[in-house]
Amino acid sequence: MTGKSFKTEAEHALDEPQGVGLPSRPILTVAEATRAPGSRVEVCVTLRIGRQRFEGLSAGVGLDVVELRLAAEATLDAIHQAVGATRFTLVGIKRLHAFDADVILVALRDQTPCARRYIGAVPVRSTNIHAAAAAVLDATNRILTAPIR
Repeated sequence: MTGKSFKTEAEHALDEPQGVGLPSRPILTVAEATRAPGSRVEVCVTLRIGRQRFEGLSAGVGLDVVELRLAAEATLDAIHQAVGATRFTLVGIKRLHAFDADVILVALRDQTPCARRYIGAVPVRSTNIHAAAAAVLDATNRILTAPIR
């Protein structure tokens, strides 16, 4: 015997993340940062799901790196409003330069005992704020639209 254990189909099903069952995919409609004196930044993200809109806000003090984190947190805030519960936490967010393009990479963790990680990556086409919000959606959309089991 090799000592390897094989999972049954039922065990694999338990490993799969639980879907949220949103009726349609969240669409990013607004992602903008407002700067105030003293390096204070507020990021507003609006998602549209069907005919409903969900607005997430996050504020802090800092520069560009902080803006990325605030954009991700504001997006998660809007998602959590849409699903009615806190499903994900932000592990980290980075702006990378690869293949002659800037890319925003986000890592999330879900709130299950398994603490699954989800990764989203989006090229920067307009602003870092918009790309950061889109990266969160890239990481979560598969779970948000999956049917509830």
